[in-house]
Amino acid sequence: EVSFAAMLTRIALVGVLSLSAASAFSVGSAPGVGLSLRSRPAVSARSTQRAFGLRSLKAQEETVKYDDSIALAQKERLYLDACAAFNVDKKSLVSDDDFEQLKSDLAFEGSEVIMFSRDEIKFMVATQRYKEGKPTMSDGEYDALRQQLKAENSPAALFDTPSCKIRDDGNSVCKADLSADDGKNALLYTPALVLVALLFNEYTFWSYGWDPLLSLIAGSPIIAGLTYALTNYVYFQSPYITKAQCPKCQTPQNIYFGDVLFVAHGLGLGKAPKQITTQCVNKACGADLKADRERMLVIADN
Repeated sequence: EVSFAAMLTRIALVGVLSLSAASAFSVGSAPGVGLSLRSRPAVSARSTQRAFGLRSLKAQEETVKYDDSIALAQKERLYLDACAAFNVDKKSLVSDDDFEQLKSDLAFEGSEVIMFSRDEIKFMVATQRYKEGKPTMSDGEYDALRQQLKAENSPAALFDTPSCKIRDDGNSVCKADLSADDGKNALLYTPALVLVALLFNEYTFWSYGWDPLLSLIAGSPIIAGLTYALTNYVYFQSPYITKAQCPKCQTPQNIYFGDVLFVAHGLGLGKAPKQITTQCVNKACGADLKADRERMLVIADN
């Protein structure tokens, strides 16, 4: 009887253990783990929330703290980066207060970047992103924008150094940007201005007895109109002086487009050639240069 009772006790203990094991490894559980798969969505949700929180912190850490002790070139680069981040990436690279302080510092230091128009900033951002392998516009849009800015004589569209490439035949082609030489273009008006001003002063003094200073002030519109007409239609025809670096030796030089007293090209008014051929002023170089007024380029091809 004692052995039979002990046997019943053992059977009951085995049954309890079997029921416990069955509940632990029920349908939908992960074998050997003892955790139901129904608890995993909650764990995944918490993991997603933690990951999102880490990304948010990382995004906040990407904001740059402006340091006003950095060099001017670094400030200009930071300004362009901030404009690119706001207009292209739709995010803030620096805080609003730091951005306003950056603009004030650039204006105080006389930076040209702060005076750039929207199109100029757009072009510089596109150039920077292209170098980083992240183009923001197509090649056609980029070229059209650059030609527009070059026509406006914008410094943003002018490259500092000439560029060269090797053709299939092994010869090199180098090109550099042309830009207007405003000082020398203004000097073209000096001969006509002096002549017209003297003649107008003489006429008003002997005819009406006007004071020379008064006649210059009162007759300034007439003097300006006659000066423009004489300069652009008599002394010169469609004059335009540009400056560039030789694409080969990088020697600075001027290139003149237009006629002089109808004898430079003999094409008449308004028919000055848009492309001319000249030589580098550096005798040691002597490269043949082709200048294009419409594209504002000078090319050395050999």
